[in-house]
Amino acid sequence: MREKFGLIIHWIGFSIGLVFSLGILWFLTGFATTPLLILLVTLTFVIPFGSCWLIRRVVTGYAGFFPWTKEDKK
Repeated sequence: MREKFGLIIHWIGFSIGLVFSLGILWFLTGFATTPLLILLVTLTFVIPFGSCWLIRRVVTGYAGFFPWTKEDKK
C-alpha cells in the first residue's frame, strides 16, 4: 500500500513539474534569453518533481528518480 501511495505522489510531482516547466517555456519563450529560459524550465521541473521524489523515498525506502523505474527485487 505504501509503495502505491508513494508512486502516486511521485507521478503527481512529475506531472506538476512537467506542466509548470512547459508553461514557463510557453509564456517566456519570446521574452527571456535562452540560458535564463533553460534555467527557469529546469528549476520549475526539478523543484516539484524532486520534492515528491523525496517524499516517495521517505515513504517507501526506495525510489528511482523516474516514476517508471522499478526496484530490483533481490
